[in-house]
Amino acid sequence: MSNVAEIEALDLRVIRNILRSMTNEHWSVAEALDEYDIPTELRGEYEALIEECFVN
Repeated sequence: MSNVAEIEALDLRVIRNILRSMTNEHWSVAEALDEYDIPTELRGEYEALIEECFVN
């Protein structure tokens, strides 16, 4: 079974909040991930999800 913390960490609500903060605060992806304390081991997954929001 998956670790509950990992499931919560990849919650799409967090992605939505990161995207909103990037827009409102003019943060880069790296700055937003830092502000949301995304663990280093999950950053690649988050970056890929965020990229999907911008790339057609």
